[in-house]
Amino acid sequence: MTKLFGGVGAWVLAVLLGSSALAQEPQGPFVRLEDLDVDAARLKEFKAAARENAVTTLQREPGALAFHATAEKDKPARLRVFELYADAGAYQSHLQMPHFLRFRDATAKMVLARETYDAVPVLLGAKPRMPAKALVRIAELEIDPARLEAYTAAVTEEIEASIRVEPGVLAIYAVSLKERPNQLRFFEVYADEKAYLQHLASPHFKKYVDVTKSMIKSRKLFETEPLTLNAKPR
Repeated sequence: MTKLFGGVGAWVLAVLLGSSALAQEPQGPFVRLEDLDVDAARLKEFKAAARENAVTTLQREPGALAFHATAEKDKPARLRVFELYADAGAYQSHLQMPHFLRFRDATAKMVLARETYDAVPVLLGAKPRMPAKALVRIAELEIDPARLEAYTAAVTEEIEASIRVEPGVLAIYAVSLKERPNQLRFFEVYADEKAYLQHLASPHFKKYVDVTKSMIKSRKLFETEPLTLNAKPR
């Protein structure tokens, strides 16, 4: 069974169909994005610490639902982190956990630059389980503010169809930046390159491209190498 993240309890995720959110609900899912530039000379050390922190976070924190990190292929020392929590309180609890504090202190000097974003879920679609290895693509889109509602409806329809009918589409997380709601980011997980190419050729994706091409002001696409993909099974 496939599910889409909607209202979230500590361990149970409700199915969200046919709706979207442009304002983060106080008790709804909380998404935090980070872009990190890591000292290349200490990248291996940082990655090991990051994997341990991600695994421990999912094991020990009921409110932590997903913790993914990936590196840009063209810039392997630039890491993209996607964190999903049951609510803002669960995220604040995470920041006080001993394993996170150890990770933060151990890696502080390894991080050369950090950009952190609060993100508002648009639609968070995922299969019940996340494999250890997969293909990850990241997209950054700027949408015409006057067309944002229409775009949200179109991308919601496309994500729902992709998760429902494509076995190789494992997750498509679509969020908007809280301070810039027409700036959207997508963290997409596919079983492999073949599954990604099949997705691009699917009727629902082609419909989405045709419907939204006039709504998108700019688009950046990034190929990445997964560092750690961790999500609680549902």
